[in-house]
Amino acid sequence: MDLIEAIRTRRSVRAFLDEPISTETLEQVLADAGRAPSAINMQPWEIHMVLGEERKRLSRRLLRSFKENALTCGPGTTKPVPEKFMIRARECADQMLPLIQKMGADFKAYVNEGSLDFYGAPAVALIFVDDCFPPDRMVDAGSFLGYLVLAASAHGLASCPIGLVRSYQDEIKDHLNVPETKNLAISVALGKPDLTAPINEFRSARAELREFVRWID
Repeated sequence: MDLIEAIRTRRSVRAFLDEPISTETLEQVLADAGRAPSAINMQPWEIHMVLGEERKRLSRRLLRSFKENALTCGPGTTKPVPEKFMIRARECADQMLPLIQKMGADFKAYVNEGSLDFYGAPAVALIFVDDCFPPDRMVDAGSFLGYLVLAASAHGLASCPIGLVRSYQDEIKDHLNVPETKNLAISVALGKPDLTAPINEFRSARAELREFVRWID
């Protein structure tokens, strides 16, 4: 797949087929994602790939924790969010709502519980950074994330970055025996899209350049 085509056509998928992905394909995706730039080439990311039945067991634990703690998706900040960003979030929710309802699901339940079930994906990449690094190095994890979703597209896989799981990282680390010194940056669901699911008709809009670029001559 052409790089520009991958950038322009990639989208987050929120309903996956329960079909296993070969280890060979996942290794190719991860190797390509590993070409991402990082500060002085430290490559501080550490990836835990959770597959198949283990992924489902992890999701069951996260969903139990969700019922107890009800930590949900949101802006992730205690400070007021500028209105222009909230407008985009509301527009996104308004567009997704009828598609989720068409599936006979509740919007909040689908987004929150769906996130913790990784939308049924057969493979999940959990991106960690060791706490020996300052918070700045999370930027490198973001760089890896960008390469990962594009590499997945190039190898015929759909993806969905999922941030809600960060609120449940203690459960994740305990379940997967991940050292406490590792900080979860984000997770990425990987697999084949369920093209019959209405939610996968959703395409998010993009801001115009004038909204986020300042030119200085």
